[in-house]
Amino acid sequence: MQLARQFIAHGGVAALLAVSLGWLMRWESGGGSGWPLYLAVAWSVLCGIALSHIFHEWGHFLGGLVSGAALNVKTAIHPLFFDFDYRASTPGQFLALGAGGLLGNVALLLALLLSVAPGTLVAISLLAAVAGQLVFVLVLELPVSLGVRAGGDPLQTLGAHFGQGLPLFLRAGAAGLFTAALVVLLLPRP
Repeated sequence: MQLARQFIAHGGVAALLAVSLGWLMRWESGGGSGWPLYLAVAWSVLCGIALSHIFHEWGHFLGGLVSGAALNVKTAIHPLFFDFDYRASTPGQFLALGAGGLLGNVALLLALLLSVAPGTLVAISLLAAVAGQLVFVLVLELPVSLGVRAGGDPLQTLGAHFGQGLPLFLRAGAAGLFTAALVVLLLPRP
């Protein structure tokens, strides 16, 4: 029951974001411009970040579920809707959880690349945000997975990596922003 509530809430948000993005792309293609276009571009960036988060977290969940990891779904609707039980799960299950999150980001990016024509600024901004989030996640999570794969304890490796604090998040943010800017520069503009 709790999982169904989380799925409906997250799926509902994702659907609303997708509908709003579709409407904005059609609006821009139909001649929408001026200051509302700046708001539409800002909204598409926020939607890209939110959709990336949703796909990432559900990817984590599915990776953990497929591997048989011990997962506890929260009772209240929450963006981080489950907890991984480190004591009742193996390092291999932790790695599956990590791979699932990354695959969620990749799946979203591929789905957008296959379904969204980058002929609008809204679409370009969306793709840039999703690509930037993918790199952000790689910088944050890949070193942990590599450390666990090399034999490290998942909880200790996670603590040591995220113990870097703000500098880690600044590096991840800078890498994500650089990637997003590169996407904007490389995609054809309308």
